[in-house]
Amino acid sequence: MASGVSIFHKYFVSLLTCSVLFVIGSVRVYSQSEKTAPLPKPSVLIASLPLEGSRDEGVRKVLASVMRFQLERMGTQTLLFASTDEEALVSDLFGEEERDPEFLIKSLVEFFSGVNHEFLVLAGYIKKGEEIQVSFFIADLQRGEILASASRRARIDFTLDEAMIRALRDMLPEAAGRIEEVAGRKAAEAAKLAEEQQAAEETVAETETSEPTTPTPVERFRPFEFSIGFAPFVPVGVANDVFSLSYLPFVYGNYRIPFSVGILGLGLYMALNIFDAEEVGLASYFHYVVPVGIDVRFSTLEGAPIGLFVRARSGVAINVSDFSPLPAIAQEDLSRFLAYAAGGVGAMYAISQNVGIAIDVMYETFVYFWQSDSGGGFNTDWIMGFVPSVYLYARL
Repeated sequence: MASGVSIFHKYFVSLLTCSVLFVIGSVRVYSQSEKTAPLPKPSVLIASLPLEGSRDEGVRKVLASVMRFQLERMGTQTLLFASTDEEALVSDLFGEEERDPEFLIKSLVEFFSGVNHEFLVLAGYIKKGEEIQVSFFIADLQRGEILASASRRARIDFTLDEAMIRALRDMLPEAAGRIEEVAGRKAAEAAKLAEEQQAAEETVAETETSEPTTPTPVERFRPFEFSIGFAPFVPVGVANDVFSLSYLPFVYGNYRIPFSVGILGLGLYMALNIFDAEEVGLASYFHYVVPVGIDVRFSTLEGAPIGLFVRARSGVAINVSDFSPLPAIAQEDLSRFLAYAAGGVGAMYAISQNVGIAIDVMYETFVYFWQSDSGGGFNTDWIMGFVPSVYLYARL
């Protein structure tokens, strides 16, 4: 058996996460959070629109990122248009006509003058070959006037961000005074609102002390848990000499039983192990393997945002790979069934009582039994590896 030392550089992979955007205001824009109270910072609508031809998503992302970075450094709250809304704006304002940048910013200022936002920043761009011409404008939506503008031509390469940042730095100081004025006013409004809310809460608290209190409803325990996730399979030992880094999407469901010291989960697990053999041979006929088995997990009690658990599972794995290139006699000798087991530890982060994210690291083993001849004893081949997983779970 080959040593597993050579595979330790493969043990860890990057796990992805995602963010959630909410729709706010009277126009469809994306913000980092939804607030019922007025924003404590000046809010800025950001748009990047093509002045010729159709939009370029790569250019749009670069310009939006540069504008957000510079504006948020000035203490503002930036709000991005959805790309479909930007297309609709261009179509409604111009149709197929030539798009003059100054006419465009004035039209947008008039169009958005009634919304509950303070400023509008526009990047109107013309892309020709490997070069781009960008016209920046910043406008005061409350006063209906353009505060500053700048224009810059640059090559579309690794220095594009730097060129756009220099253009914005030349323009934004002309609007800094007005932004600071609005920021001061909004800070005063937020302080006043906080005082009013505190006074209202104190009044409610005084009223509640004179009235009978009602028990706080207790959230019910949700026994059913379902999950879907994805993980790499990092082979070790002999398997490391045969297979490269492989992958497995998986699902599971279990029934949770609460105890005084923790929660026991019993259920079923199913995955699709996609093995990638490093050389042609028998291992190449173990490309798709479906493990199905009993999943057992014991976790800490609920209540804390993060919970820990130990986990084990065992069952049978079915080789569903294509055997057709093999001779008929070889197909009969090659069994489609393997024994399967795994165990490990993990942690869960509760986003709410019924939804969360979990990670775990499992050690997974497949055992293949075969006979060298009809009268001989059984031999075994082992496929072993580490499985660092990330998955979403839901409870009912």
